[in-house]
Amino acid sequence: MENNKLNLITKIVTYSIVFLGILFTLWVMQDDNPAEMSYEQQKQWAIVEAKSQGLANEMTATELNAHLSNRTSEISLEKEKTLWSDVSTLINFSMFIIYFAAGLVIAAFGYLYFIDPKKAIRSLAGIGIFIVFMVLVYVFSEGDSGSDMKLASTAINATTVLTSIAILGWIGGSLVKFIK
Repeated sequence: MENNKLNLITKIVTYSIVFLGILFTLWVMQDDNPAEMSYEQQKQWAIVEAKSQGLANEMTATELNAHLSNRTSEISLEKEKTLWSDVSTLINFSMFIIYFAAGLVIAAFGYLYFIDPKKAIRSLAGIGIFIVFMVLVYVFSEGDSGSDMKLASTAINATTVLTSIAILGWIGGSLVKFIK
């Protein structure tokens, strides 16, 4: 395949992954999180619903307050389920990308080994170091083993560490160039 076509395909795939990641993240961020709201804020959901259904005219004040209390709990649980469903979708997308990338790395390694075994062994050492890094980040991240929170914490911690290393390398490289 020509270099231009390969570059175009790579850019399209990369931008598609970034677009979907941003889209899923925005989708999750738009969900209401009952854990971050006070009971009074949550009760506003039930009040809005009661007003739209005209329940103030059909019930006594005592019945309406009881309905609002019950409905507030129900709505809060529904929103929490929706939030965790959306978070799971985002995490599943991230896991798909990770598995897809791992498959590409294995395929590229196989191709490289076929062409140049010495370079393949050096590449394998780098992949091994990265795997050890990810396992260490996973072990030291918060959350129950195998849970979505553990995976999300691992992703955030790994991104933070790798971004910090990249920034330090960028600054360090600039300083070395400046000094020489």
